[in-house]
Amino acid sequence: MQEISSLKNLPATVMLRDDLDIDRLEADLAALSGSEFWALQRSFEDGAVGEESDVDWKVLSLRAPGGDVQRTDPGGPGRDGFADTPLMAKAPYLSQILSELGTELRSVRLMALAPGVSVEEHSDTPLGLPYGYVRLHIPLVTNPGAVMVLDGVEQRWQPGTLWYADFERPHALRNAGDRTRIHLVADCATNDELLALFPDSFRADLPTSDIAYYRPVLPLTSRELAEFGCGFAVPFSFMEWGEPVVDDHESDLAAEVTAEDGGLVLRVEGRAPVELLHLGAGEFRLLGWSEERLLRLDLFDDDPRVELSTRRGRRRRVVRRPAHRPATV
Repeated sequence: MQEISSLKNLPATVMLRDDLDIDRLEADLAALSGSEFWALQRSFEDGAVGEESDVDWKVLSLRAPGGDVQRTDPGGPGRDGFADTPLMAKAPYLSQILSELGTELRSVRLMALAPGVSVEEHSDTPLGLPYGYVRLHIPLVTNPGAVMVLDGVEQRWQPGTLWYADFERPHALRNAGDRTRIHLVADCATNDELLALFPDSFRADLPTSDIAYYRPVLPLTSRELAEFGCGFAVPFSFMEWGEPVVDDHESDLAAEVTAEDGGLVLRVEGRAPVELLHLGAGEFRLLGWSEERLLRLDLFDDDPRVELSTRRGRRRRVVRRPAHRPATV
């Protein structure tokens, strides 16, 4: 999906707070620094944890899928929701700052870039206001040689501050200093409380129709769970996290939605299962993901079907497939 000009014209970085207590930040970091669970960052690809980073970029997870402290990846769609790891309790001030954001947290990681290490230019997609969650940074340790170049502009954020950046724009990192650069990196759902932290000037120019707000999850009764069971075909592109769905029947994968363990689970051939979260009127997002992609199960008339959609801001792509329901429903 192409860049939306109204968002591209907004500032690439915004400082949300400059009043964080540096002494308390240092105390939390000291309590965590000796942990045995520091490990190289991993990616999350095709529904599974990917390979380790090939550079010295270590991670300590304070919040992760299933609360697993050994998950250094940012997570994604699956059956394990995000939860605090045992290490979060060792960082009470950071925990307080995060709770004051007033929004649902995805992964929260300390990320340490070693001296002499560079990370080549890349873009993080899907990530940002058009997709429903943003990535915030709290610098903890830095040095004059530690710099991020985002959208062609050098950034040297300092401890005591909280930052938003549009990481969908091209950015690169380098640490030319003699001290490890450590940031807390938090992925957060987009809601009104979070946006209230942004300066008035930013919010005044922010088109709300381009934002994928999180909606509350609406539980289903056991009877409703059974009624939503069905089978259908899913375009391969819908299961490629971050890619827009494409109406290509030749790539379709067999799929089914089943009631399991008090919830609904999407099972697609060759892919890890994903729990579905009900948003109302038969519409579902994926556990561990935002409203960047949705399923709508229209099963209760003479033409049962499934609607699969992806979005980037106000742009949506929609594919429909016929569905069949079990004879026992």
